[in-house]
Formats: sequence, C-alpha cells, structure tokens
Amino acid sequence: MKKYLVGILIVFVSAFGLSAKEKTIRSKRTSNVHKGNIIVSAGYGFPSIIRVYLKNKTDRNQLSVKGQGPFLLKAEYLISNRISVGINTAYNRTQLSWMEDGYDPTIHGNRPYEYGVKATEFSATLRTNYHFKVTKRFDWYSGFGIGYSIIKFKTYTLAPYNQFSVRYSFPRPYTFDLTAASRFSVTRHLGMFAELGIGKAWLLFNKYFVPEAVIQGGVIIKL
Repeated sequence: MKKYLVGILIVFVSAFGLSAKEKTIRSKRTSNVHKGNIIVSAGYGFPSIIRVYLKNKTDRNQLSVKGQGPFLLKAEYLISNRISVGINTAYNRTQLSWMEDGYDPTIHGNRPYEYGVKATEFSATLRTNYHFKVTKRFDWYSGFGIGYSIIKFKTYTLAPYNQFSVRYSFPRPYTFDLTAASRFSVTRHLGMFAELGIGKAWLLFNKYFVPEAVIQGGVIIKL
C-alpha cells in the first residue's frame, strides 16, 4: 500500500511541477518584459522649455535662439517582473546669437558681425521604474529619478578684431525625472517608447526649478 501511495504522490508532484512550469512558460510568452531583462533606450526630448521661453520673450530680429536636444540614452535592469533600476543620461545644446557692429579690415570700417553665447548641458540620473501593466506587446510603467547636471556657458564672436571670451559653469545642479510611459515591442528585441512628464528638470542654485523634455520618444533594444 505504501508503495502505491508513494507512487501516486510522485505522479501528483510531477504533474503539479509540469503544470507550474507550463504556466510559467505560457506567462513568459504572453509577457513583454521579465526579471533579468536589460533594456537600452535612445531617444529625443521635446520641447525645450528654455528655448521656447527665450523665443517667446525676445525679438527674433534682435536675438536668435537655436539648439539641439536633449538627446537621451538610458539603460535599465529589471530586478523583478515589476521593478527596474537604471541610469538616464542626456545631452543638450543651446545657442543665443545677435548682430553687432565690429571692425572689418577689408573695408576699413565697421559692419555687422555675429556675437553669441553657447550653452551645453550633460546630466546623469539614477532612476527606478514600476511596470504596472505588461502585455505581449506593451509595457506600461512610471518612474522617478534624481541625479546631477553639468552646465557650461561660452561666449563667441565672428568679428576678427572684437574677440572676447567668457566661460561660466553653474554650481552643479540637481536633475530630476518623473514620468509615465509606455513601450511597444515591434520584435522580441526591438521596440519604441514614449514618455510624458518631467523627463529632465534642473534645480538651479537650489532655488530655480526648470523643467525640460516634457515629451520623450525613441527606440529600445531589449537584451
């Protein structure tokens, strides 16, 4: 009798184990991300709040505002099926320019030359995401991050005889992330992402809060 009971128990445990394994495999097949995944994202943030503000507050005939970024590069690791940790980096460039008279030796007189200020910013943010809904194609998540930025200013001029140079570096400001987002898997390893919220923000001089990159978008590679 004991042999039969042991045999039945072994069959039952084996059947239960196979059933659990099948459920796990089926769950993984219908889920987009899992514990242990590494996700690398490259994208672009817009609009640049600072450039939009400067363009609206200045006369374009007197001051030109242009720039690129923020360009975004992110990497995260899923420590569970719901929680991931990672690092976000961003690079941004802004240029302000205006026309002012300067001496031109070819005409032995003054003519308009371009003068300006170039600002560059690099930030690195440690971030954690909570993946609250994951399907076969979509990954819905929200997250928060905090880090530091490096912001530098440099002046320039195209006038050959009116050269001047001023460099200024901000005291290292804090930078923040607070967004809700979604990823869409095109293939098993490639996809797209979109985020909405405070994608990159500065706290300048521990006083001025400057949001940037309200909307982000780009591509992802899942490893």
